[in-house]
Amino acid sequence: MRLENDDNFNFLFNEEFEKIPFLFRWSRTRFIAATIIAGVHFICAMIFLALFNDSSEYVVVPSAPGYNFGFNDYNYTFLILMIACVTVIAILAGWMVISKWFEKRAFEKASKLSAMISISERRRNGEIWQRWKMENRDY
Repeated sequence: MRLENDDNFNFLFNEEFEKIPFLFRWSRTRFIAATIIAGVHFICAMIFLALFNDSSEYVVVPSAPGYNFGFNDYNYTFLILMIACVTVIAILAGWMVISKWFEKRAFEKASKLSAMISISERRRNGEIWQRWKMENRDY
């Protein structure tokens, strides 16, 4: 985030932003690519979930005469693939959250330092103004 009127803040934010590891600095293309990857994996996870539910076969277990116990036997390959897709989405989401935290921390540091510089300059200018008024009194 750039502020057009505050050169001190822009300089300090760029310095703090450069301290963020490259992997956690987001550009527009990286964000679009990560969003597309997450979307594709979400669609794949939904497809694998549907395939997992459709893969059940009713199996009759022979038991005592007159009693037939049945259960559903699923193809768990689809469930494993769905969990893998959801894991990729979770990793991408974690990466985005950590990146946002780094950027927020850089913004907070830069704004604190910029505020300290601004207060210092305002105080220094006030002292110069007071000294000038004392030296240029008209008695």
